[in-house]
Amino acid sequence: MIFHVIRAALKKSASPEQAEAALESWRETGRSVPSVRSWVVGRDLGGEFQYGATFVFDDLDGLFAFLTHPATLRTDLIGLELIENMQIFDISDDDDPELADKIADRHRRRNELSPEVSGLLADVPTYLGAGVGERP
Repeated sequence: MIFHVIRAALKKSASPEQAEAALESWRETGRSVPSVRSWVVGRDLGGEFQYGATFVFDDLDGLFAFLTHPATLRTDLIGLELIENMQIFDISDDDDPELADKIADRHRRRNELSPEVSGLLADVPTYLGAGVGERP
């Protein structure tokens, strides 16, 4: 299984209405992407981030289906411009020593398929983790 974890702190300019729209879009992604086995969206407790989401997949194919699903794209387009600080990472019980590279490859492929999202990711002031690629 793969647990895809996203932590985010919003820009001071983000309104409460914008924040709620982004959170609801994350929730809708969890509800509508068939490969999502389970999910949680809510406040990030005990750190520098305000909000977080975790999406669980059976395998790499499920993760890639999530990354390329229209609901995920919609969430990225709504929320990425609001984010000041973001961290994305994956946790897995799979012993494959190449799993981290395979996950990174799925993120690279998604970014190639969606240059608009790739550009929004590049504009997040502080971003660590999956899908980062080369930062200027």
